[in-house]
Amino acid sequence: MIGIMAETETETATTTPDVDAAARTARQALAAGQVRVAAGRWLTGDRITVLGQQVVASINRYQQLHGQNPTWGEALAGVDPALLTPIQDIPADWPSRPALWRIELRQHLMTELRRTRWIAYHPTPRSLQPGDHGRGWLRTHPGTATPTAT
Repeated sequence: MIGIMAETETETATTTPDVDAAARTARQALAAGQVRVAAGRWLTGDRITVLGQQVVASINRYQQLHGQNPTWGEALAGVDPALLTPIQDIPADWPSRPALWRIELRQHLMTELRRTRWIAYHPTPRSLQPGDHGRGWLRTHPGTATPTAT
């Protein structure tokens, strides 16, 4: 009788981490899918252009005021909050911590702005700066404090 109880306890103990790992993997897959869909809806070509203009203008203002490159938080603080609403609007069925939603969508935004050369950055702190496209836009819109919105 004791041997049977010990086997049952051992089986339960070994299957629980497997079940937990499978559930965690399923949650991660669901979360990744939700982020991909949200990023695809949010980061359209037109929206990337407007966000690029606003982020570049914000970086430029920050550099002029402080004499150094901003952090991502400081750069995004100069962007119209309505454009960043998708980062703040966490879906009701989001399976992870709210901070992960914001981190993942911001990462998609950073990647798209870098891919389209609106911005450039390195892994080092305060390396955020206008990219080739962003510098060209700044040259044609000198002193831009508030970029045009579409």
